[in-house]
Amino acid sequence: MRKVLLAVCLLTAAIGLSRADEPKTDAAKKKAADKALETFAGTWDMVSVQPEGATKQARRLVFRADGTYAAQDKDGKELWAGTFELDPTANPKIWDHRSNESKKKGGDALGVYELDGDKLKLCAVGGAWKDKQWVGKPRPSEFSLKAADVVIELQRVKP
Repeated sequence: MRKVLLAVCLLTAAIGLSRADEPKTDAAKKKAADKALETFAGTWDMVSVQPEGATKQARRLVFRADGTYAAQDKDGKELWAGTFELDPTANPKIWDHRSNESKKKGGDALGVYELDGDKLKLCAVGGAWKDKQWVGKPRPSEFSLKAADVVIELQRVKP
């Protein structure tokens, strides 16, 4: 009886400790995302887009520290805008975004990113959430068209 009671107490303590770590994990993830956002935010010129024409007339992306972005043409005119989220703790790092227009229709884009100084590589697939289930290709795990709808290479614009 004593052994059973001891086992129950140990199990309860272990469950309590694992739950205590969950908020810390979320807090650490948010802190990492906030830090990544500082380096991600900025104006980026598109160097390469695959497949060609996938971004229509967009030639520049502007990512803001508040989690919003805008796509601009060669003259700086805004073509569309939306929101994005980062998870730098994932491998590969996650970049999810949705244009304001696609949000109205329930669309979303799941992507990954790689940031190396003033070079940024983005890769994403489009789809939608239906009953909490993703409908579309799975999130890319590599930076290639076989895994994605679009692969974009960008160069940071110096202020």
